[in-house]
Amino acid sequence: MSGIAKIQKKIDDSRKPVSSSNAPGRELWFKDGDQVFMSTIATGAEEDKYLDEIYLYTLRVGNSFTNVLKDDRVDTSAIPSENYPSHKFAVWAYVHNVIHTEKRNDSWEEVEGPAGKKVYREDVNDFKIIALNFGRSDYIWNQLVDVYSDWGALNKGVIRVKRTGQGMYDTSYSITATPKSEKIPEEKMAEVESLPLIKDYFFERYGTFSVPEGGFASEESEDDNLF
Repeated sequence: MSGIAKIQKKIDDSRKPVSSSNAPGRELWFKDGDQVFMSTIATGAEEDKYLDEIYLYTLRVGNSFTNVLKDDRVDTSAIPSENYPSHKFAVWAYVHNVIHTEKRNDSWEEVEGPAGKKVYREDVNDFKIIALNFGRSDYIWNQLVDVYSDWGALNKGVIRVKRTGQGMYDTSYSITATPKSEKIPEEKMAEVESLPLIKDYFFERYGTFSVPEGGFASEESEDDNLF
């Protein structure tokens, strides 16, 4: 027998894109209402090693999804022509914490939000990749550009990324500068040089492609952004 939480976890896990790599992923997954507070190691300057753009196919395989990187190193010729890759930007950041609207893990601490509503804080305190679609008319990307324009660099403070919505057509993201003063711990900064380049990370994780038995069911998921 399984409780609601255990069954829901299985459903959530089935909706996450499957990686071709056995290594644990470093991407951060968003749910409706999640607020991520992060300090990027990317500056946004020319030749920034920690900010890049990618094209990623998301394909349904049975009850789950698989990601395939669109890259010159990956043979994607067998992917049906009606499947289009999503254009995403990805950035390495030190994630301080994530504020959730629902408690899906016993380790998350219950705290009171600004409006008096109870929310749940997940302390991450580690480097993660935040990968988001550019958005219609590049509205999500433009918010990151606004932070860069205001600060002169992306690594000058703590940025908040919030997801609102659950489905393909009602999900939106906001990216804003915050007055928070958290810093990346000095001992963690020693790990920065060992972080892979964005494209290398996605190639390692999603750069192997083979047509599954029975083919692909759909080019899109009901979730707008699986990252």
